[in-house]
Amino acid sequence: MRKLPLWSSLSLYIISTAGMLFLLFLFFRMQGLTWGNFWIALAMFVPVMGAVGYLLLGDAAEGQQRQDARLEHLTREILHEINLPIATVKSNLQMLAVRTDNRQNLKRIARAEEALTRLTRLYDGLSYSIRREIQAIEPETFDLSQVVEERVAVHAEMRRNRFDVSVAPLMIHTDRMGLEQVLDNLIQNSMKYSEATEPITVTLEGTQLKIRDEGIGMDAAQIAHIYERYYQGDSHAPGEGIGLALVKRYCDEARIAIRIDSVVGGGTTVMLDLEKVLLS
Repeated sequence: MRKLPLWSSLSLYIISTAGMLFLLFLFFRMQGLTWGNFWIALAMFVPVMGAVGYLLLGDAAEGQQRQDARLEHLTREILHEINLPIATVKSNLQMLAVRTDNRQNLKRIARAEEALTRLTRLYDGLSYSIRREIQAIEPETFDLSQVVEERVAVHAEMRRNRFDVSVAPLMIHTDRMGLEQVLDNLIQNSMKYSEATEPITVTLEGTQLKIRDEGIGMDAAQIAHIYERYYQGDSHAPGEGIGLALVKRYCDEARIAIRIDSVVGGGTTVMLDLEKVLLS
């Protein structure tokens, strides 16, 4: 027998209970019984419906838990299988680099290693997103400046925009992988909507982390829709329009206030207020 989902079972239970109470009330009115009789009957009815609800919802919850456990097990197996070829390619590239002294081949190996690093990063992001949907991610304590430097270094390897970074050490307590994804999305947006000759500035002022570009900017109408999933201010720009939606979701869950100031033709500044995730 197929079990009903938890919310369906809960809805069915509430509707059934309300219907039974209504019928009980009508029966007492039609029979001309007193309110005292009604409350006595109700006192007998409530424990019975409570027991039925416990059995119904408990059974549905157990089924949901088993389904979640199977999904988590399947997900872990898939991620494990994806990780195996990544590790194999990495080890073979390292062996090839050791065994050759041909400059052209070494350059090719270096490019393959860069692509593998990006692929590994995508794998880590996928693994994090799936784990986040299955279970709560435990917050970590870390230095914000170290994470910013790491993420900027990754994007600086593209040799596109110049980065001016001024972030003093600041210990915070939050979901590190999530914050890394936020920084990646914001930096990528700054690069996407800026000319390659324009700098991107990352600074920390008090508890405000600011990412500033000198790109095309946005008007008020665009800013009003910027966090909507699949929305893109520039339809010709690459991407799926989900980056800032994910950023906003993370910030809301982590209690990080986010604000965007932008002027058409004058660039964009994204501000993250980290006051509520400071290490206390």
